[in-house]
Amino acid sequence: MNEPIISLRQLSYKVGSKYLVQDINWDVLPGEHWAVFGMNGSGKTTLLTILAGFRPFTHGFLEVFGQPYTNENVLEIRKRIGLVSSSFFDKYYAKESALDIVLSGKFGTFGTHYEINDEDVVKARKLLTELHLKDKIDQSFDMMSRGERQNVLIARAMFTNPEILILDEPCTGLDVYAREHLLNTVRDLAENTDIAIVYVTHYTDEIIDVFDRCLLLRNGYCYTQGQTKEIFNTEKLSDFLRYPVKVSEVAGEKISVNMDIKSNVRDLMLGSEINDR
Repeated sequence: MNEPIISLRQLSYKVGSKYLVQDINWDVLPGEHWAVFGMNGSGKTTLLTILAGFRPFTHGFLEVFGQPYTNENVLEIRKRIGLVSSSFFDKYYAKESALDIVLSGKFGTFGTHYEINDEDVVKARKLLTELHLKDKIDQSFDMMSRGERQNVLIARAMFTNPEILILDEPCTGLDVYAREHLLNTVRDLAENTDIAIVYVTHYTDEIIDVFDRCLLLRNGYCYTQGQTKEIFNTEKLSDFLRYPVKVSEVAGEKISVNMDIKSNVRDLMLGSEINDR
């Protein structure tokens, strides 16, 4: 049996008196493809940045590639992980060019170093061109649209041919073409490589069939985890969301969740009387 490539036991992260994630137990085996699903504020980004070695945890146990993070190995481990998280990297990148950001993936840092060679530059340029950023290669991060910044981070994540690919709501800000391009890229990597993929979203239609495993996060806790087909059903998801939903599949490839949610905004605008729901 394969040893986990990611292993968590009672992992927690606490800020002041509040836990952002608490008591997470989770194993990811080499080549597995996981969807992590939860609403805003459920701890998804916090968990991912801990896994990728960019944030310390306060309690529990974590091993990646069979090693706990230390000051000595953190950069070497980061080089083997591709992380896409605009909510994280937007705090650190501003005036850096798209090219330099992609090249920084080689080192697991936020900046580039003298070890850059011509082959690295050629590869980074090709990735940015494939992601429709050929004319943005030397543009600063803060002068790009949200979708363009997201594509820069995708190129950075892919640059080192990672063994683990962690995607934190990667479709955010992408137009319809770029979104389908990304989802097709993820499908291709899942079906034709040995990369372990962790894909975080709060949109069920992004949970394509290659994600055969799923972890649900709610208020920093693991609500449940296991086979996606066993988790994404009407009864279990209604309980998870605390609202009645109807779950169905779209062409056997995507999950559709329908919610009958009434809006009182129009009545409030017009000053109409509103009945309690």
